Amino acid sequence: MKKKPYILVVDDDPDILESLVTVLQSLPVQLKTARDGRQCLDVIEEKVPDLLILDLLMPRLDGFGVIKELRSSPKHAALSIIVLTTVIEDASRRRYALETGLEMDVQDYVEKPVSPSDLIKRVKTLLEQPYILVVDDDPDVVEGIMTVLKSQPYRLASASDGRKCIAMIERNMPDLLILDLLMPRMDGFAVIRKLRKDPRYRDIGIAVLTTVVEDASRRRYQLETGMAMDVQTYLEKPVPPNELLRRVKKLLGESGHGASKQ
Repeated sequence: MKKKPYILVVDDDPDILESLVTVLQSLPVQLKTARDGRQCLDVIEEKVPDLLILDLLMPRLDGFGVIKELRSSPKHAALSIIVLTTVIEDASRRRYALETGLEMDVQDYVEKPVSPSDLIKRVKTLLEQPYILVVDDDPDVVEGIMTVLKSQPYRLASASDGRKCIAMIERNMPDLLILDLLMPRMDGFAVIRKLRKDPRYRDIGIAVLTTVVEDASRRRYQLETGMAMDVQTYLEKPVPPNELLRRVKKLLGESGHGASKQ
């Protein structure tokens, strides 16, 4: 049975908080609330939500500070954020850019008061976005893949080695893993072995991304484990953007692991 999505709602106005929770309780979701940015980060530290609905103007730590802190951490890169505020969107985005030098990385922006039907529509849209984890020790490769995938409605996160990859999967299971094979600390071969041995992660779709010749890497895996390398597709670097998007879309449309190689 698929787990209920977990939504964290953050606002310092108790009436607004109560009204948001009342609307969201009509959905099959888990809900938690926080009253300021510090409490928000404490709650996220305990368990990362699937969606954060965040006010901007709050005491102790405002929403700008929350977004800045979350986006500076790779483990929170895939967290979808809906900003809910009375501040005009362009003004708040300019303030964030002036304070950080970065674009405000949020998925949606809703001005108060938002209608219940509109809020539910936006929440459903974000919760249904596929989550893709990209793992490679070369930051240029990761940046290139992420840039291509950002053109689509995906939630994205990245890791630079196998250990970080496993830790992130344990916190939030992706719909698709794009995985390099040759990495420090824990390579892609070990990641595949670990995932395919664990019933919780056995059905994660895996696209292997590497410079290693496919037949050679499959033979190495078979020699090390006595098993066939159970991945869905194999992409040799550098993969053309159109081909990457085509493969990813096809993989996300397939259910279960062990699908035939594309």
